[in-house]
Amino acid sequence: METKRQIELNYTQEFKIACKINNLKPEELLQYFIGHVSFYAFIGGNMEAIYLWATTVCIDFKEEYGGEPQSVTDHRIQEISLKYIKKLTALNMDDDVPKTLENYSSVFIMKEWSSEMLPITDYEKQIQTSDGVLLNLTFDFNLVCRMNGTEIQGLLQYFINRVSLARERALNLHQPVKTDPSTAFLLLLISKHESVKNKILPQQEMYKEFATRLLKLDEKQEGESNLENKIRNYNTFYLEWYNALNKNIN
Repeated sequence: METKRQIELNYTQEFKIACKINNLKPEELLQYFIGHVSFYAFIGGNMEAIYLWATTVCIDFKEEYGGEPQSVTDHRIQEISLKYIKKLTALNMDDDVPKTLENYSSVFIMKEWSSEMLPITDYEKQIQTSDGVLLNLTFDFNLVCRMNGTEIQGLLQYFINRVSLARERALNLHQPVKTDPSTAFLLLLISKHESVKNKILPQQEMYKEFATRLLKLDEKQEGESNLENKIRNYNTFYLEWYNALNKNIN
């Protein structure tokens, strides 16, 4: 059996809370994130918002921590990459292509590119976390990481660290200020992605109770001017919800 490279990830409390409340396993959310990183979005292509947010996480990580793109000396890889970047650029510049067709065409081009590139590269198809979870790494994800000079472990940890329901609620409930890409990706995922939004949540009555209490907390927070106090209050609430779920759900 092939041994996969291992990485160590630290699931922050806020990440675990967000996953639990939205009935997702941590590895599920990470896999969805990996699967929505898009090279076409990375070069400015028109993609659905969930792909844009996932890719923005990668761009923000690069801007914050830097990284040098890995040099490519293999002429075959250079020629193949140039061919497909030209195709994607032409697609992006064609204003007459309908959005749905553009999305489909970009995915098709990326599949063609990956079929030519993967046999001659060392891109990892899977990686294992220290707790034994296997994550599948897409061609797009590998490519964006290489273009940014980004370590996979660092990027995934950055995504984890930025997820915060409390901060998102405190910042944007009454007046949109700034959305963090990691949390925006999660919120779009649970509201738009069919396999996630149609999940039957356990303990329906508990969810109704805490949803009602959240709305009441929102009203109380209108009078709180200090952002850190707001975040702290929402954190306390979400932690209580998380603990209640852990106590009542196997």
